Amino acid sequence: MQSDAHVDVYKEALTAIVQRFVRLMGAPALRLARRVYGLHVEDNGSVSSYQGDGWVAIQGLVIEYMTLLGPEAVGLTQRAINPTVQRNPDVKLPSLLE
Repeated sequence: MQSDAHVDVYKEALTAIVQRFVRLMGAPALRLARRVYGLHVEDNGSVSSYQGDGWVAIQGLVIEYMTLLGPEAVGLTQRAINPTVQRNPDVKLPSLLE
């Protein structure tokens, strides 16, 4: 049952990241998010599903945004997922966000 809870946490975090970058960049943010393997992103920026480990999907997403924004993407991502991490302090995150 815990893995199901983590799926929801990762979807919430992924959605927060994508929507943050969509607000900043618009349509290019959606295109970058859709390049992440196994990540399915709706037109409104919500993540409907992903394949594999959630933290790997987050890492892939951050790396995609870093291709345009450089290291600034890390700070923006950390701020976007902060509410989710505060509610779920045990969630595994990629090392570049720790």
